[in-house]
Amino acid sequence: MQGKRIIMVVTLGVAGWLVIPLLARVQQEAGDSLPEGNGKALVSNSCVGCHSMETSLRRGRSREEWVETVNDMVSRGAQILPADAETIIHYLAEHYGVDFVPPPARRIFVWVDHQGNVEPLAAPPRNYNRPSLSPDGQQVAVDIPLDTSDIWIYDIPTGELRRLTYEGNNRSPTWSNDGQWVAFSSDRHQSPEGGRSYRDDHEAYWKRADGSGEAERLTDAEFNHGPQRWTPDGKTLSISEIHPETGRDIWMLPFEGDRTPWLFLKTPALEGGVAFSADGHWLAHTSGETGQREVVVRAFPEAEPAHQVSTGGGIEVVWPLNSKDLFYRNGNKRMAVEITTGPTLTVGTPRVLFEGDFVNSPGSRAYWDATQDGQRFLMLKKVE
Repeated sequence: MQGKRIIMVVTLGVAGWLVIPLLARVQQEAGDSLPEGNGKALVSNSCVGCHSMETSLRRGRSREEWVETVNDMVSRGAQILPADAETIIHYLAEHYGVDFVPPPARRIFVWVDHQGNVEPLAAPPRNYNRPSLSPDGQQVAVDIPLDTSDIWIYDIPTGELRRLTYEGNNRSPTWSNDGQWVAFSSDRHQSPEGGRSYRDDHEAYWKRADGSGEAERLTDAEFNHGPQRWTPDGKTLSISEIHPETGRDIWMLPFEGDRTPWLFLKTPALEGGVAFSADGHWLAHTSGETGQREVVVRAFPEAEPAHQVSTGGGIEVVWPLNSKDLFYRNGNKRMAVEITTGPTLTVGTPRVLFEGDFVNSPGSRAYWDATQDGQRFLMLKKVE
């Protein structure tokens, strides 16, 4: 890309403690893992999906660093009252101070069918995050945090696990429709001399899946951006933007013409977890507009009309191109909804496929994926 493409030209000062409605819930299982102490409930309830508790507690911090972190959480949407801020900071500094070393997470890839039957893959246990299945179902792109967070490719037939990125911190991979490219978010444009901060500044990039060539930067703007999903025709990539006032909004980055991004959806609610219908006329995402996260389907590219798909909560949307069903998570249940998109949109009644103890996303982005026919799911499972 040539020049800087500004997605948002708005500058908002963040002074003192801001109170922005929390429209993303932290999962209960994450709170259960916290040590007992005054402030545990506040910490569990005050993390935001786009800046998860799992990410925050990956390393210990000084009290001053926790002050900065909590302030940053507030600016991104956490509902923290001034009276509670000091309690939260004291709890975090006491239990997750500079000497804290988190135990390494160990997870494996598993196939799961519609009945909940589990078949482990041969990949070695690692701290896998945000797996994305290639269109042919033969490879998995995933980010693994070590000294830095990087994108790795796991080849299912051969069992080979190879590293794709080597510079900066890289997360949230997603495949192009032809399986030739992997898009991801990265802080590699920051100077390493000053100490990179993914939380403060990350943009969307893509790189050839075979590792050849250099990564190309896709966005260059004021706020943080990350790739979501391509439209079925492969001509447009949906992009999430983290805005200090409206939380997470949805933009589109066309791959034809001058690649000028355009805004799809910006509301006071926190949107995320994008997926497209096979005909490309509808877009599914999670929204906190009702006070809890639900799955919504909107006309594309118009954004209206919109229809709520889930009931009683919904997150982590997966919509395979050759499946009649849209899938999402509600608690530990994996749900399915039959949807027809032509000539008019028809949404069925959500039904439970299976329930199980798998790794759940701390935010809205799916920590699972599906084969194109929707018959098998790639999921993560913790191992001791």
